[in-house]
Amino acid sequence: MSGSELSAALNAFEVLFCLPDEEGRLKSSSNTPLPALGNFLKALNVEAVPGMASAADYLNTLCKAAGKGDFADLLAREVFDALITLNIFPDDLADASAESDSKFLLENILTLFRFLRKYDRSQIPGGAEKLLPRARTLFGNIPDNVENVIELLKKSDPFSSGRVFCYRQRRFVAVEPSSVRDVSKFYGYPGVRNAYEDHFRDFACGRTNLPLLINSLPGYGKTSMVISYALAQKNIIPILAEPDALEENWTPLIQSLAKRNDHRFVIFFDDIDPAKVDWYSFRTNVGGAFAPPDNVMPVLTANYEFPASILSRGRKITYPVFDELRCSEMIEDFLRGFGMQRPPVNLISLIGAEYTNEFGQKKFTELSPRTLIRYLGIYERDQNKRRTMIELASGEMITRPDPELFYEFNINLMRTLYGEEYIQRLLKEKLREL
Repeated sequence: MSGSELSAALNAFEVLFCLPDEEGRLKSSSNTPLPALGNFLKALNVEAVPGMASAADYLNTLCKAAGKGDFADLLAREVFDALITLNIFPDDLADASAESDSKFLLENILTLFRFLRKYDRSQIPGGAEKLLPRARTLFGNIPDNVENVIELLKKSDPFSSGRVFCYRQRRFVAVEPSSVRDVSKFYGYPGVRNAYEDHFRDFACGRTNLPLLINSLPGYGKTSMVISYALAQKNIIPILAEPDALEENWTPLIQSLAKRNDHRFVIFFDDIDPAKVDWYSFRTNVGGAFAPPDNVMPVLTANYEFPASILSRGRKITYPVFDELRCSEMIEDFLRGFGMQRPPVNLISLIGAEYTNEFGQKKFTELSPRTLIRYLGIYERDQNKRRTMIELASGEMITRPDPELFYEFNINLMRTLYGEEYIQRLLKEKLREL
């Protein structure tokens, strides 16, 4: 391998990965294997100095950085990130015209990749005898033609492997939430469902990225509805973020998503406790000194009410309390989805009564939309059950769901969650209405 080829490879590395620091020295990101790759290329140009790291040492370091994975994949991820910083995507490389930034970067990528693939490790300064066995073939899978390079870069897109992602340790990991279902499979609560549909559609179309602040008692389906309604819009990717991203790691998360203007992202903070959150970062970056980029919309859910200072920065969605009326409303919607244009009132009442009866028999731990959906699943699976209930609904004696049962359950749950003062405040508000 000639000195000119090495010089060209080192120049390509600097073009792709290096930026000047405050002292005017070119440096690559320190939290990646890139410094070791740059030092490897530099060390190839000199004989090993006693007591100093050699090219062989840096090559072993790259081998360790790749771990059990393929170094070609690791390198491609770094190249992909470098391109995204310039708002260039792999498809842009395929269509690159002469004198364009895309063409220039493609040529540098090919220069670096071809040098690494062809380099003869047996002549490495510092002694080939120091190399780990795997290091001898570390660069063997690096592609050296345009088509394969572009294909590898496409696979390096962190958002190419799924529709829903978790954000962990500043990386995006594809996940498949088990609670996702088609939006037609949500029943009752028409006002809430319409609010979801309208807001996510407006975000998908670029009309708004106003945060959604959603609260209800537990078991109302907030999590599954957020993810399902987000996925109903083809260009939205939900990101399930951990609480520390809301408090400490907001900036790196937002910055990484802002670069991806080819997607729209819902950052979903699920089931948070507003009283325990340090809201400084959120207040600063949402409706404060700064605003989220247009392709990012925060969505927060809680079993508690949000502070007024937070509610003023977004759109509030609150679920009405699940009672005998909401229960009947959900059952009616379910039966319509099952093919009944006008479900009989007696059938709705009978199903609701049996649901509450099973709660009384301790078959459910709560009266909520979650357990009602679980109960209604019996009717989807059991044709005999459906036939029996229809026959009973035509009888003279029809039982109905007990309003008192819902009342007692909801009061006890709110007392447990919010305390006795909250219950007293509710009573005062009801008295004022009277």
